[in-house]
Amino acid sequence: MKSILLIRYSALGDVVLASGLVAPLRAKYPGVRIEWATEKAFAGLLEGVVDRVIPFSRKDPSSRAAVLLDVKGRFDLAIDLQNKFWSMRVSRAAAPKRLRFVRRTALQALGSLVGRDVILDEAPATELYAKAAGLEASGPLQVRVSDAAHARAAQLLPEGSWVAVAPGAAWETKRWPAARLAEVAAALRADGHRIVLVGGPMDGELLDVIRAGCQPEVDLSAESLPVLAAALSRVKLLIGNDSGLVHVAGAMGRPALALFGPTSVRRWGPRAPGVALSLGLSCSPCTNHGGRSCPLGHHNCLQKLEVVTVLMRARELLTSRL
Repeated sequence: MKSILLIRYSALGDVVLASGLVAPLRAKYPGVRIEWATEKAFAGLLEGVVDRVIPFSRKDPSSRAAVLLDVKGRFDLAIDLQNKFWSMRVSRAAAPKRLRFVRRTALQALGSLVGRDVILDEAPATELYAKAAGLEASGPLQVRVSDAAHARAAQLLPEGSWVAVAPGAAWETKRWPAARLAEVAAALRADGHRIVLVGGPMDGELLDVIRAGCQPEVDLSAESLPVLAAALSRVKLLIGNDSGLVHVAGAMGRPALALFGPTSVRRWGPRAPGVALSLGLSCSPCTNHGGRSCPLGHHNCLQKLEVVTVLMRARELLTSRL
């Protein structure tokens, strides 16, 4: 086995979790060359993790076509962790031997279209990926950022007890109310910690709530993803929802307090020293990735998670790292 293509291009958390395959693949196949096809937005986190990153844009047909030409016949093995129609085309073009992460049978996939999705709750996502890749176990998560990104982060976050707050998540049902997160951040600021706000363009209204509620000392919402990752390497704790930034923090060696509601803690929870905080209701998990509304109409899994509970756990984690 001389060359392997990894295919995982969305979303941020999945890409970071998939990086746990790189070390065990190198151990299993000494000297192997590994390349990775992924979205341009995530390429900056993978440069140096693998031998080459193949960035592209899913929204650009010419970009997708260029990937198919790039990979054609160049690999011994393709590992498709996306398992979509286009990723399977890339896999078939790239290598004679192919492995893929199959989430559902064909019948289950049809059921998911009408709201009858099978919930994957039996193992961490990293171990599901490892099994799909023919590995015994996943390895460490790996994210690399440039010296320039680290320098920018050091400029923005000088020495101090920084706590990052991340109010966003891809789906509404995964978001703890931003006003409550602002209360937690304000209390931690009163404790003497310095608050840094992290998020992206999709989190605009949520970020505004945090700004109004706790006045963070640093706002990174306009910075690039590599700078966000470098900044997370400088914080004592990230507090956020079940989202990709939780796993970026873990890959950068920092703990996250991840607030879980409708999704699987077992599958998506952060690795130690990170902690998943969940009420553990009998109706959770009810979805693999979140949704626009609670199937039962109450959203108790996050609505009943109190500020005092989150604040107490955050203080415990911060005290243990001082």
